[in-house]
Amino acid sequence: MRHTSWRHVLVVAMVVLVFAFGGCLTLDPSITTETSDSSVFDGLSATEPWTGSGVRVNATLRSTGDAGNVTQITVIKANGQSFQTIPVDPGQTTVILTVPANQNSSIVASNTVNSTTIETVNVTARGNKVL
Repeated sequence: MRHTSWRHVLVVAMVVLVFAFGGCLTLDPSITTETSDSSVFDGLSATEPWTGSGVRVNATLRSTGDAGNVTQITVIKANGQSFQTIPVDPGQTTVILTVPANQNSSIVASNTVNSTTIETVNVTARGNKVL
């Protein structure tokens, strides 16, 4: 048992070192956005204490008609390029997505059945970038 925990510690230390020396380790990531007027998003929050190039985000969807019509969420980087696309199932209330670390992006909720954009929310991801 003790041997296994040392292996675990060694693997975690190696991963942290790879991220740190690769210049892409961010500690204490946070998400800033305004969802109080949103008809789709109830809240967005970072899910992990550290990250690489992207911040994992827990997106909670509201119980509204607009949120019920969302079939896809797309994260768009500040330069207009797509960063991630996630399908949304009917009735789904939580979506885990990733936004680019230490930059602004947009989260676009859309309905792929009728090709409409339901809502766009601007997001800023920040954290303490190491190296």
